Amino acid sequence: MMQEPAQRALTLMRTACPEESPDALAELPVGQRNALLLTLRERLFGHRFSSVAVCHACGERLEQQFDASDIRVAGPGDSAGPLALEVAGYAVRFRLPNTSDLTAIEGYGDAAEAERVLLERCLLSARHDGRDITAGALPAEVVAAIADAMERADPLAAIELVLQCPTCGHRQSVSLDLVDYIWRELDAWARRVLCEVHVLASAYGWSEREILNMRPWRRQIYLEMAGR
Repeated sequence: MMQEPAQRALTLMRTACPEESPDALAELPVGQRNALLLTLRERLFGHRFSSVAVCHACGERLEQQFDASDIRVAGPGDSAGPLALEVAGYAVRFRLPNTSDLTAIEGYGDAAEAERVLLERCLLSARHDGRDITAGALPAEVVAAIADAMERADPLAAIELVLQCPTCGHRQSVSLDLVDYIWRELDAWARRVLCEVHVLASAYGWSEREILNMRPWRRQIYLEMAGR
C-alpha cells in the first residue's frame, strides 16, 4: 500500500524508535523527527550522502557528496515548549509543527491554504488590544514573524544544501527531503535483496528464508558463482 510522505516519516520513526508510541512520535517537532531519521540513516547506510541536481542557470548536472555531520544542527531538544512573540502590538503563543500537522495538510493542493491550516493548528493564542485574535485575522507581518521564529527554533525542520555549478559558477539552494531520500534508499535496497533471492532460489532451489538467513558475504559468494 502506498503511503503519503508524512505516513512514511512515521513508519521510519517507528523503525528508529520502536519503544515509543506512534502518537508520541507524531507529536515530535519536525526538526527532532529529522534528527532521529538522520541517525537511522547512518545506522542503515552510513554517514555519507550523495545529491544530484540540475543547475538552474546552465542545465549542468550537479553532484555533491556530504556528511551527515554537515547537515546536523542543534534543534529544539526533547521537550520543546511553546514559543511566544510580541509583534506590532500582537502577543502570540505557538508551538512548532509536527508530523501530525504535516499529515493534516497533505491533501491541500493550494500552498497558501495549507499554510493557513498549519498556522491554525500551531497557534495557541493571539491577543491584540485586549482581545483574542484568530489565526486568520493575524496581519502578514505577524504571520511572517511566527514563521521566522519557527525556523530559528527548529533549524533541522528544513534542510537546505548550497550547490555551486563547476561550469558557470552559479550558486543555488536545494531542499533535501530526508524522508524521501531514506525511503528511496530502502526501496532500492529491498529490490536488490529480492533480486538476489530470485537468483539464488532459481540457481539452487533454496527458500527465501534460507537465503535471507545467510550472512551477506556468503550470499555474495553464491551470487558470484551463479553468474551475478
